[in-house]
Amino acid sequence: MSDRTEIARAGQRCRRNPGTLTVLLLDDHTVMLEALRALIESDEGLVVIATASRIPDAVRLARGMQPDVAVIDVHMPDGGGWAAARGLREVCPDMRLVAFSAFDDALVTRTIAAAGISAFVTKGSEIGVLLAAIRGEDVMPAPPQRMPLIRRTIAAGAE
Repeated sequence: MSDRTEIARAGQRCRRNPGTLTVLLLDDHTVMLEALRALIESDEGLVVIATASRIPDAVRLARGMQPDVAVIDVHMPDGGGWAAARGLREVCPDMRLVAFSAFDDALVTRTIAAAGISAFVTKGSEIGVLLAAIRGEDVMPAPPQRMPLIRRTIAAGAE
């Protein structure tokens, strides 16, 4: 989908729901991006306006679309979540940044926090924790639990 189509679709949904938050997703796995989009958009107050699998693309999209929130994978091939957070923060200083990672060791969380992340959610958390972090609620990383909804969504996409 083109940037213009994404913007138009997001604009229509935001006009229908005035309190809607716009979200940019960044993950190097296409299946994860698709699953996250479906899960996030199941919340009436959230709309995904763009997805990217590379940091430079996410920065370009953020500059043009000015989303309210970005959900970023911590381990990316172009420099990781730290580089993504720094680049996104430069073009959208007020954007909420939510790190979403399978890794939750202390070094990762400290490094990503230093880059300006607003919240850190592990990929093993319940989807409600991620949605709360996107909405700006104060969340702590949940204990490792499986996300059955994401698993089912990914499995359905592979069929």
